[in-house]
Amino acid sequence: MDNKKSKIKDVSSSPYAVAALLVTPKGIPIVRDPKKPDPNFWKLPGGRSEGKETPKQALMREIKEEVGLSLKPDDIKIVYEEEREGHTFCLFQGAPVSLIGLKTKGNEGEDVKLFLPEELKKLSEFFPPHREILKEIRFF
Repeated sequence: MDNKKSKIKDVSSSPYAVAALLVTPKGIPIVRDPKKPDPNFWKLPGGRSEGKETPKQALMREIKEEVGLSLKPDDIKIVYEEEREGHTFCLFQGAPVSLIGLKTKGNEGEDVKLFLPEELKKLSEFFPPHREILKEIRFF
């Protein structure tokens, strides 16, 4: 099996970054940090692990902070994993049943917007590495 899509074995000893592809009938929540320099891309919500968090714990915390949605561990599954320099990147996918709590601004001032899959595919300001991963997992 390709190591980019292998199951997570033991991530407790190495840091990781997580992102979420949350597909809802009203769209996919995407974030953009207006404080970042140009080019300022829209990205899948997520971030870095803190302490001894599991990948799911980190993702659930980041989603709550950035977009306001509360996820349960069974709401999401890992669909992509890649070893990068100094950390492991994990992409999770889920289909939240509710958008209750969805923010327009994240805890650190990130803009939050819903994009339909067709809109996201055409969005020129979508973060290129996230676009490539969505192509690789055949979402696009």
